[in-house]
Amino acid sequence: MHPEPGRRRTLIGGIWLIGIGVLFATRFWWPGIMFLIAITAFIEGWLKDQPWYGIQFGFWSAFIGVWALARYSLAFLLIGLGVSTIIGALVKPSPFSKPKPFVDSSLE
Repeated sequence: MHPEPGRRRTLIGGIWLIGIGVLFATRFWWPGIMFLIAITAFIEGWLKDQPWYGIQFGFWSAFIGVWALARYSLAFLLIGLGVSTIIGALVKPSPFSKPKPFVDSSLE
């Protein structure tokens, strides 16, 4: 499922409206907004067929939220940096890899 850009924006906008509504209802603005940013980053990266960017930005947004809940612990920050480094080493696409060719299936 990779909708066209107009539908992607509408989907992300709907997620933001629901998330803002939840934040208003719970009054959990900080760090709740960071979790909302993380959710939208994951979904947007998946919809744009660039999951690496969504994973990386979503991880860091969620991590900042959890780090705030952990009262900004230095140990927790170092653990997060280590996890991010390991994920980057295992998952990050090569900068030299060729992009996937675009296939227009609307002509069939």
